[in-house]
Amino acid sequence: MAGGVDDRDDRADRLRSLGVWAGSGVDEDQVALYRFLLDAGMPIDKLRAVIAGGDPQVALAEHRLLGDGRRYDLDAVAARAGLAPAGVVEVLRALGLAVPAAGEETLSTADLRAVEVFAEVSGFFGEETMLRFGRVVRSAVGRIADAAVAMFGISVEDPLRQRGGTGAEVTEAADRALGSLGLVPELFAALFARQALDAVRRASIAHGADSSHETITVTVGFGDLVGSTAWVRTRTPRELAVALGEFERVAQASLAGQARLVKTIGDEVMFVALTPDEACHTALNLIAELRSAHLPELRVGLAHGRVVALDGDLYGPVVNLAARLVHQAQPGQILADPALAAAADGTGLSFTALAPRRLAGFDEPVVPHAVEARR
Repeated sequence: MAGGVDDRDDRADRLRSLGVWAGSGVDEDQVALYRFLLDAGMPIDKLRAVIAGGDPQVALAEHRLLGDGRRYDLDAVAARAGLAPAGVVEVLRALGLAVPAAGEETLSTADLRAVEVFAEVSGFFGEETMLRFGRVVRSAVGRIADAAVAMFGISVEDPLRQRGGTGAEVTEAADRALGSLGLVPELFAALFARQALDAVRRASIAHGADSSHETITVTVGFGDLVGSTAWVRTRTPRELAVALGEFERVAQASLAGQARLVKTIGDEVMFVALTPDEACHTALNLIAELRSAHLPELRVGLAHGRVVALDGDLYGPVVNLAARLVHQAQPGQILADPALAAAADGTGLSFTALAPRRLAGFDEPVVPHAVEARR
């Protein structure tokens, strides 16, 4: 017990030296917060910045995630990585890391290692290819980080504050959440190995006997929630987050064969399949599953042909055609282009040609085919 009292007295003395007094007339919540940050090992200079009005959670996150070791400027990182300072700037921008001013030592050891890895791998793949890949990694990792922060805010911080939790309690909860982030790289490594293997298999099938990997032959699909703009206005932010999460879950669960979810864009999903049949069955699954998920009804547009596959996304006229067809479909309807109807083997599927449509960006009218499961 005496030791505990001595520890508190020591922390109080240190707080007094910073201009914080734990007696009457002082915000006890703030004092508890500062004591917690001291116990967490936060350096005095960073604690002073928090007391001066800095965000305690941001300061704690920097302390836990980047550590308080040495910081580097551009020249030091360039020398260690074997790059010119201008090259380091390009890498930092591609990876989404802040570029320090000349002579400013703000780059952490982890930042330095990221640049070193980039320089090592660039010798094999080429600098431009690696810069493009770095931008893909930045986007993917940024989304994961945003999702993690939002998960804490929605599921932990908001309920805690609504129950009257103090700033110190919220910061302690944030610290526990930061501790769990250490598991993310382990999870990422396990998932990446499996996802990379699946990507190799898909590329082998889609590439076929083509002489170049720049284009592949696939079927592209877009699914759009009908009337979602009005529907969103009737939902609270929490309800909307839950609904969109359910939409993505259903989309992922509806994939047929080796179909892959490329991305979600609010109330729309984009997917790709190696065969027209897989795309059609994915679309049928999506529509059927969403009808029981208390979400607006879905419509789908499909197109088949050669596309440019770059950085995990797809480009080209076939993609544009699928995006146009989805907005021609009625709620619950699947519209496919003539190339898909001709390429599908039709097993379990029926295709009905509809009246030609003029679509933006296409010179000739397109004959959409309504896709249904054969009864």
